[in-house]
Amino acid sequence: MAETDESADGGSWSGVERVANTSEAALVVGFLRNHDIPARVLDKSFHQTPTSGEDLSPIEIAVPSERVDDARRALDARQAVYAAAPEGDTVMTDEGPAEIDASADTERGE
Repeated sequence: MAETDESADGGSWSGVERVANTSEAALVVGFLRNHDIPARVLDKSFHQTPTSGEDLSPIEIAVPSERVDDARRALDARQAVYAAAPEGDTVMTDEGPAEIDASADTERGE
């Protein structure tokens, strides 16, 4: 997974995470950038095939090669918080689980 890509500015970028689709890629890139880690999407998927197999649809998140360890630590910590989060009326944020205010929907008439 740790494929290296040379950018136009001469720096190298390495893949740190494979994702299923571009929406998930945008979330992971946003998470990393929120933690001051530059990140970008390496979308090498082939969109004319009816399969969603990982080998034919590689979408990878890349960071500067010197920040790979930082990115993996941040992603591992994110996953650990997610795994430990209680089930129920919570939503995951970059800061961890947050409670959902059910009364907010009823106040708007929803």
